[in-house]
Amino acid sequence: MSVIRLRLPIVSLLRYNATSRQFPTISSCILKYQSPIINSRNSRNFSNTSRVYSDKKRLNSTPKESILEIVKKENSSSSLWTIPNILTYTRIIATPFIGYFIVKGDSDSAIMLFTYSCITDFIDGYIARRFNMKSVVGSIIDPLADKFLMTVCTVSLATVNSIPLSVASIIIGRDVILSFMSFYYRYYSLQPPRTFDKFISINQIPTISVHPNLLGKVNTGLQMVYIGGLVFKPIIETQLLSMNLDIYFQGMGMIVGLTTLLSGLTYIFGKNSFRYVIKNQKTNQ
Repeated sequence: MSVIRLRLPIVSLLRYNATSRQFPTISSCILKYQSPIINSRNSRNFSNTSRVYSDKKRLNSTPKESILEIVKKENSSSSLWTIPNILTYTRIIATPFIGYFIVKGDSDSAIMLFTYSCITDFIDGYIARRFNMKSVVGSIIDPLADKFLMTVCTVSLATVNSIPLSVASIIIGRDVILSFMSFYYRYYSLQPPRTFDKFISINQIPTISVHPNLLGKVNTGLQMVYIGGLVFKPIIETQLLSMNLDIYFQGMGMIVGLTTLLSGLTYIFGKNSFRYVIKNQKTNQ
């Protein structure tokens, strides 16, 4: 066992303190002139001890219910297999089959899967909000699943001539242009070095935000009504109304094509469509 030698100058023990009018005590001198070994140990362990103490104090002061909510929230935010995400995965899987049944003329199967997609789109959002199952993955794949469904239905309906080729080209072209613009602004707004991990870490490193205008919101609603109506058109004409709706959908298609074109132009040339959350400081590369 090593012996720690304390070097205490005798002068310090006998030095008179004029302020307090007394000589220093032995304990105060020992605290002031500790061994270098003791100082190194204290300096090495002080940060860890203080951190553990602060964490323990915070946990003791936090109710057990709050701790469970924090753990549940952290687990759900990083999980790939929450119930809302699983429902979204099923919608993505069902989408190609919807397009296949539309092209093959199997209206009943297409309507059944399309209805399933619409219902699960509502249910997964409700479950995520009601039971605190929101996740970063869900915030990304849910809008992608919706856009994937609309794109597949547009292409499939255009293949069977339910949608005019010009209208389908405007809808698909607008989405493609906006997607490339989002990728460009996202990449440009990242601080160097720009890596793929940074690019996909939207929740951790937010750099841009998209602000749809009123025309864009109206156009999105019109597209959903137009495409969904065309999917349900066979059952509406044969079982509900017993009438031909071609004239109605032709006029609806012209309105959708015009609003899609105008909303796309506002996104491309508008100054407030894409806004930087964190301003990028340009550096020489």
